[in-house]
Amino acid sequence: MNNIYKEFIIKMGEVTRYNKLQLNNIQYDKPENKGTVYFGSMLYDLNPLLLQSSRLKVKGIEKQKYIVLETDESDFSFYDKLVQLDDHILDATYQNSEEWFNKELPMDILENMYKRITKPFKKDEKPSLELKLPYHSDKLQTKVYGQTNELIDLDSLAVGSTVILMLQVKGLKFLKQNYYCDTYLSQIKLIKETVAIKPASCLIEDDEVGASEQIDGNYDYEILDEEILKKNKEIEELKSSILKNKQIIEEDENNLETIISEKKDSIEQKKNELSKLEEQLQNIK
Repeated sequence: MNNIYKEFIIKMGEVTRYNKLQLNNIQYDKPENKGTVYFGSMLYDLNPLLLQSSRLKVKGIEKQKYIVLETDESDFSFYDKLVQLDDHILDATYQNSEEWFNKELPMDILENMYKRITKPFKKDEKPSLELKLPYHSDKLQTKVYGQTNELIDLDSLAVGSTVILMLQVKGLKFLKQNYYCDTYLSQIKLIKETVAIKPASCLIEDDEVGASEQIDGNYDYEILDEEILKKNKEIEELKSSILKNKQIIEEDENNLETIISEKKDSIEQKKNELSKLEEQLQNIK
């Protein structure tokens, strides 16, 4: 198996919906020196922690560097899960501080150092999240999908649009004065576009839901990546080919051992015959 496939298998993991996330299944690696920071990976059941959000509304995109999202006014469950994740990270840091830093750090100091994923919100407001948009060589690395899973531009996400995210929780980064959970916004899927329509006639249907709406509903909570599906298929085909070649090699090795054994028997037989002939020759003399 070549290095590309090995790297893909290591990085690839199952996407976990936020409401299925079991915090006690998160593993924390000991932070290591990475130059200017210390970094410790976070895994989920020994796989990359890929977290799928609930439906969120686009509140704004700041200078193409950050996307600001807010929860549904009646459903704070995703925000609550991230609050629980923040608390779990704090507790894990406290429990492991002696092993990681050779001294036990008080919880109040850690609370002042830790920059939470979540931010407090006022009573009459909805919780919001600010996530960094990753770029490499001025190219956005986050894949943005439309309602039918086609790739679209970031500009297609208008304020008020409904989206679902796939967020990779990579690990903990420790700086001199603070530390935070390093997340990577891997995918965004547009679920519902905000379009102002002023129809001339009534468009409301009586009780019946169109077949197309039913089909779309099946994918509301799925973020599909055709490249990942294709890679998975290639990996399975490669594994099957490797297994087949191993079987052929084993068969050839067994056949070779049989041939060698038969040749040895034949040589022994020839030696015995030669010995008898030499003995007869001596008797004649």
